Amino acid sequence: MKFLFFLIVLALSACTIAPKIEPIDDAGLAWEKRKSYLYQHPEWVAHLSLVGVTEQEKFKTRIIWQQRQDGYQIKLRDFIGRTVALIDGSPGKVVVKTSKGERYEDRNAETLIYGLFGLRIPVAGMRYWLRGVPQPDAEYIDLLLRADGLAQNMRQSGWQLTYQNYADQEPVRLPTRAVFEYEDLALTVNVARWESAAIR
Repeated sequence: MKFLFFLIVLALSACTIAPKIEPIDDAGLAWEKRKSYLYQHPEWVAHLSLVGVTEQEKFKTRIIWQQRQDGYQIKLRDFIGRTVALIDGSPGKVVVKTSKGERYEDRNAETLIYGLFGLRIPVAGMRYWLRGVPQPDAEYIDLLLRADGLAQNMRQSGWQLTYQNYADQEPVRLPTRAVFEYEDLALTVNVARWESAAIR
């Protein structure tokens, strides 16, 4: 009888010591942690190619995008590697300097870039979309997550964002291929290289 009592006490003790496992939505948790990290680390550099296609036209450009907190610098290059324009942006001000020595200034980057080069580049959203997260000050819908918590599809500001590939980039994975669609425009992004901090 004493031996049986000892076994019961031992079993109860084991149950008490065993860690409690809470049910967790792994994909959702990974998504939230990744978003939080990327929002808290806003400085980066991406070397990418951008192909835009509409029913009427097609354009290609290479871009080096350097993000520094709320400021950024975008180098537009042709496919030979020559810099066509340098775009410097800060809150409320965008300056474009071309390879011909011309200088232009505006408050809206998208309007200025389209007026000069005919390129529809949603700068405000893309600083976040390029890294696979939504712009934090705008609503996003139709989010579809992969099993590992990375975005596969979402919609924001009228754009359909589709992520086709990610690459390992410590400490989080970052997109290497994505398609951003708005009305008849499709922008295909291929990122050749990521850097963790903006070049000053």
